[in-house]
Amino acid sequence: MEQNKIITTQVIEDVVNKTSADRVPIKDLINAMETIGFGLVMMFFSCGIVFPLPPPFPSIIASPLIIFSLQMIAGHDSPKLPKRFAKLTVKRSTVAMLLQKISPFIRKAERVLRPRLSFMVSDTAQRIVGVFIFLFTSFVVLPIPLSNFIPGLGVLLISFGLLGKDGLFVICGIIVGVIGMIISTAALLLGVEAINYIKNFFF
Repeated sequence: MEQNKIITTQVIEDVVNKTSADRVPIKDLINAMETIGFGLVMMFFSCGIVFPLPPPFPSIIASPLIIFSLQMIAGHDSPKLPKRFAKLTVKRSTVAMLLQKISPFIRKAERVLRPRLSFMVSDTAQRIVGVFIFLFTSFVVLPIPLSNFIPGLGVLLISFGLLGKDGLFVICGIIVGVIGMIISTAALLLGVEAINYIKNFFF
């Protein structure tokens, strides 16, 4: 996994460091990551969901994930940013802060990632995985209580699995994301107070 370590940290850092401007074009980040496939771009944006950010940032960050998941479903080999988003930028300091936060998690994931259950990272399977990512990120975009963290964590685990060709991580990500959708749906139907009661009862 040493090669993945170099890829996941260095590619994004190069984009941030090569410019002294206050804002980094999102298209530059996507263009740098597209040669690696969907794993890295999914990891980068899903980290923006998992780490605490005030509304509406999680929903804004999840929007590109919906686009990329649809591209996976369509059978694309790598993510492409639609032209209408070409002028969007993000603060350089924000990207640098996110990189600083995710680096420890990347290092921990690298210790356990290894190629296994290869059928889960095949071209056909990636289309199915794209459907799950679309569903999980849709829950993040929708204004549903408790809808951000767990589905976002599911996408993050899937992205690690795609990067490391580790089908077990992909399966775990799908399970976590489905649990997140169930909890979010329960919160919508039963109310947040009922979910908090159940959480306090068991934990």
